[in-house]
Amino acid sequence: MPESGLSFEEEEAIRSKFIAILLSGADRPIKNKINFQKELFLFAKSFPKFFALFEFIPHYYGPYSQSAADSIENHDDYFVSDTKGIYLTAEGKNIAEESLLNEFSTENREKIIISMNIVRSLYDSLTSDELMFLVYKTYDYTEKSDKIDSLLEKKEYLAGRLLKKGVITEKRYRELIED
Repeated sequence: MPESGLSFEEEEAIRSKFIAILLSGADRPIKNKINFQKELFLFAKSFPKFFALFEFIPHYYGPYSQSAADSIENHDDYFVSDTKGIYLTAEGKNIAEESLLNEFSTENREKIIISMNIVRSLYDSLTSDELMFLVYKTYDYTEKSDKIDSLLEKKEYLAGRLLKKGVITEKRYRELIED
């Protein structure tokens, strides 16, 4: 049994609902598995109890959660992962809506909706390189990275793109390009 005191099935149900909520934050798929992992990481960082359920580890392309990947793969009734990206089925949309309405207090629901909307509106427009660069420079997770060296070689370009897209400020731009 996991350390949370919940059974594996209970944890899996919570993970699936949390992922569904993230995906419901926009009427478009998350572009690919790399961006999905990073957006989920950023969304979950705001909620430590949920974050712990995903067990993110340093991986080839930054923070990675095997349990999140398994949830997407094992719940094709909720999630689709194809050439369009990762998105919800009709049942997945219902799960997200029901979870938001029935499983959170009004205050927590508002926090989740705000965080979900920020993550989806800010990060959906980023390329995988831009998103990985931002996450690496903010949270590290570079230990096993296959990409960090190539991203750092073009840090001024990537930071410039993030600034141009309005994702970061001038101050953050300068922080990102420092060695």
